[in-house]
Amino acid sequence: MNYDELKEDFTQAWYDELFRRLRKEGYSVKLVNDNDIYANIYWEEALVCQIDQNKDLSGDWSGKIVKKIAEETAEYVFTHRTSSPIKCSISGRRLRGFRKLLAFNDQVLAARSIHGSGYQFATGYRTILTMNYYILDKRFSDYVKACEDFALRAGLIDQDRIFSESEMLVIRSGLTQLISMTPSQVTFEELKAIGSVLNKISFCLVPKEKQFNSLNSNDHEFDQLEL
Repeated sequence: MNYDELKEDFTQAWYDELFRRLRKEGYSVKLVNDNDIYANIYWEEALVCQIDQNKDLSGDWSGKIVKKIAEETAEYVFTHRTSSPIKCSISGRRLRGFRKLLAFNDQVLAARSIHGSGYQFATGYRTILTMNYYILDKRFSDYVKACEDFALRAGLIDQDRIFSESEMLVIRSGLTQLISMTPSQVTFEELKAIGSVLNKISFCLVPKEKQFNSLNSNDHEFDQLEL
């Protein structure tokens, strides 16, 4: 496969997966394929961004959520299309179609394409008996969660430095009670710092749709993503 064929193959695979994910998130995609515009992307009835014939995503007025999805999708679709299949199994059953996305410290992040359903991701480890065989013991439909699991099990992130959702709820409750005490127990600078922490925790905990509505209520500068 020459460069032009590889580029066309990747582009079509990226479009298919990107549009599938956007529709799953509640967006509407309308193929225009006319003049300079290839597709329009809508949230409800509002046009939030466009993809032009040069494959640039522009005008992302949706809090950069579409851009984030596009970047993630391009990342794993390209790596999957350009990687070789691996030998792997789960619970003693041989798995086919998985390709290596990342590997470090004998841990692996792999993915396979499922016709009509996008991609399935899995993490696992390389066996001692062979350097080219992996046991995949966790499977994911979410690329970000699969990457997080890979980073933790490969030792790229210290588990002790990560807060779970229940721990964040405890922290938020405690800080909220602290700043609500009368008379005030914190200085103005401490109050600002606590407010910043609470905002970060809340953003991690609220559903994606609420994040979208919050971000979409603000003005966002015109942006481009070249792929």
